[in-house]
Amino acid sequence: MKNIINYIKNNKKEIILLGFTILLFIILSILIITKKANHIDTLFFSHVINIRTNNLTSFLEIITNLAGATFLLAISTILLIVIKKKQIPLYILINLICAFLTNQTFKSIFTRTRPIGINLIDETGYSYPSGHSMIGLSFYGFIIYLIHKNIKNKLTKTILITSLILTILLIGFSRIYLGVHYLTDVIGGFLLSIIYLTIYIKIINLEKK
Repeated sequence: MKNIINYIKNNKKEIILLGFTILLFIILSILIITKKANHIDTLFFSHVINIRTNNLTSFLEIITNLAGATFLLAISTILLIVIKKKQIPLYILINLICAFLTNQTFKSIFTRTRPIGINLIDETGYSYPSGHSMIGLSFYGFIIYLIHKNIKNKLTKTILITSLILTILLIGFSRIYLGVHYLTDVIGGFLLSIIYLTIYIKIINLEKK
């Protein structure tokens, strides 16, 4: 009990942020279940559809594939081979698998159908929370964490982290633009990813001690 109290005292801000994120995810999920989020999704997409162009579509099709299973598995495998410290790429691979399983579990709970008739690419499975958004943030977010911990050069660190944050946001937007997810699917994917990644990082840090 004493250890738990000390842990809460030492990690107060982190626990508050995690609790707030969980609360937001619960509220958003309730809005989706009760279909009260439909108006927001429709309104947002009505603006997105107006900016569709062939060049932008081609660009965002490439971006969306940066969170695809084939691409991320390929990166994880290459890192596993190239990096000498096998612990780091192993954590990256385990993170990818766990994020995927977590997302599939929540998709099967909510069973929200994807948008119909507005998609520019074909996708299967349920819509909420967005898999590409969640897995993209979980994967690249973990890379950001590793960069923050291991790279000393501030300029290099800033450039890499900024680039990855932009990539994460573009992946989320690409899912809405391509018509395979609603805005709230993407937000839900990001929120769930923050919750999951916070817990995952805490677990591996405890394992190192």
